[in-house]
Amino acid sequence: MYKLSLFVALAAAAVLPLHAQNECKSAILQQLKISRDFTLKVADAMPAADYGFKMTPAQMSFGEQMVHLSQGLTYFLSPFKGEKPNPLKPASMKKDDIVAFVRSAFDKAIETVSALTPDQLAKNYKDKSGDGLLIAMLEHTAHHRASAEMYLRLKGITPPEYMD
Repeated sequence: MYKLSLFVALAAAAVLPLHAQNECKSAILQQLKISRDFTLKVADAMPAADYGFKMTPAQMSFGEQMVHLSQGLTYFLSPFKGEKPNPLKPASMKKDDIVAFVRSAFDKAIETVSALTPDQLAKNYKDKSGDGLLIAMLEHTAHHRASAEMYLRLKGITPPEYMD
């Protein structure tokens, strides 16, 4: 009886981290999809003529914010593939090309995160765990999207309401 109880306890302990990793991955995927949809609404809210707008000369333009935010997805996901970050660029810095680039970057990120294994999530990559990289990716995205919302406000545009 003791051996059976010990076996059940050890089996439960082994499965618990896997369950927690699957829950984390599921939550990240849900937030990544929300982030994609909300980011596209923010990108769409800015008129095409104002994609080059900068709040100050030293800052990125609105379009550059959107591109940087999207390239960040690649940056944070590249360690999972054992690659150095090599972010792509949109076809041009025009609104339509940037919006298409944002959508594509998020869709690729969602595809990548969906395929991550529990071992990849548990592994340490330099200074962050796998799930830590995913959380940092979402934080980076939120930071730059919030900056883009400030650009909208300076242009007299009310940003889309956050959705979750």
